[in-house]
Amino acid sequence: MARARTPLHEVFGLACGLSSVPVMERAHRHDDVELLLPLGGSAVVEHAGGRHDVPADVCAVLWAGLPHRVSENDEGTSVAWLTVPLAEVLGWQLPASFTADLLRGGAVLMDAPPRLALAMADWQRESRAGSASARAVRLEAQAWLTRAASASRASTPDRPDDAATAMLALISQRFREPLRVADVAAAVHLHPSTASAVFREATGVTIGEYLAQCRVAEAQRLLIQTDATTAEVAQRAGFGSTSRLYERFARDCGTSPAAYRRTMR
Repeated sequence: MARARTPLHEVFGLACGLSSVPVMERAHRHDDVELLLPLGGSAVVEHAGGRHDVPADVCAVLWAGLPHRVSENDEGTSVAWLTVPLAEVLGWQLPASFTADLLRGGAVLMDAPPRLALAMADWQRESRAGSASARAVRLEAQAWLTRAASASRASTPDRPDDAATAMLALISQRFREPLRVADVAAAVHLHPSTASAVFREATGVTIGEYLAQCRVAEAQRLLIQTDATTAEVAQRAGFGSTSRLYERFARDCGTSPAAYRRTMR
C-alpha cells in the first residue's frame, strides 16, 4: 500500500481537501480542529495513543494538536478532511464539555449526512478563493460543528496488544511523569534498543519525540483551559522545568506560552 510521508509539525489553518492515498507513514500535529470523513470504505485513525475505527460515511472530529495519523484504510477508500484553527473554534462557543473532551484527546464520531461530502467539496474550492468565500466556509463549518457537538458520540479507542500500540498508549497516559525509554520498553518486555526500533518503524518518530509532542499538547490545553502559571504548566505537562517548556514550545508552536495563551483567549 502506498504511503504518503508527512512532516511532523504543519500549519494547516482553514483548509479542506480530498486524499485518495490517506495512509500516513508518521504521526503529525497541527493546532487545528480536524474533521475526517472516509468515503467508499473505512479507515483507522491513530490519535492520542488510541486506534479509532471510522466507518465509511462517518465523520470523526478531533483536535489535531495531539499526534495523529490515518494508519489503515480499505481498498479504494478516500478521505475528505477539513481543518479549522483551534483559536477560531474556541471563539464559536461550542458546548464546553465538547471542547474539553477534544482538548483531552477525545475523538467524536457522527453519522455524516450525504450532503456533507458535497459540502466539503465546495469548501475545498472556496477555502482557496477570496476572503468572501473563505468567510462562507467558516460560517458553514461553524454551523456543522455546532450540530455535531450536540449529535455526536464518543469513540472509545481500541488498545490492541501489539508492542507499538501498547507503547503509544503508555506514553499518552504517563507523559506527565519523568518517563524514560527504558520505562516504555520494560512495559512491553523489550530491550530499549528493540523497543525504539519497533516504535519508530510503526510511527515514524522516536519515543522521545512522541513524548515531547504529548507534553506540548498538554501545555497548550493547560494554557487554554486553566489559569496555571507558566512554571505550573511546565510541571503539570511533564517538562520538569520552565526552560524546557519554553524551548520545546517555541519549536513546536512558534511562539511563547504566554503569547499563545493571549491568542487563544
